[in-house]
Amino acid sequence: MSSRTVVHFEIPANEPERLSKFYADVLGWKFKKTEVVDMEYWTISTGPRGKSVGGGMYKRSGPEDVPRNFIGVKDIDKRIAAFKAAGGREVVPKTEVPRMGWSFIGADPENNLIALWQAGPAPRRRPTKRRK
Repeated sequence: MSSRTVVHFEIPANEPERLSKFYADVLGWKFKKTEVVDMEYWTISTGPRGKSVGGGMYKRSGPEDVPRNFIGVKDIDKRIAAFKAAGGREVVPKTEVPRMGWSFIGADPENNLIALWQAGPAPRRRPTKRRK
């Protein structure tokens, strides 16, 4: 993962099914509904894997719930400290996303939301039994 670049984005939606159809029709994005941490979540494929930035869409929780970009970092704790020291404000504290990594959402000095993302170690695959 390249450090300090956009690695993921999220779009909140009042009606995710309707809005996902809009982006599919306009931009050709592909959506897949999945369950993530007890919430409905649609993953977004914007193009070929490894050559595009993927995203997600979920049901908006309120007017403060706005689109955000996730910036990949190698040491999220260090970047959170730098974010706060530079005048950023914590909105959602560092949170583990099981088997994936850690996120942090903050507001910059002009109140724009930005998220930090540190990928966790790759999940260990269980050995598969060979058929004889």
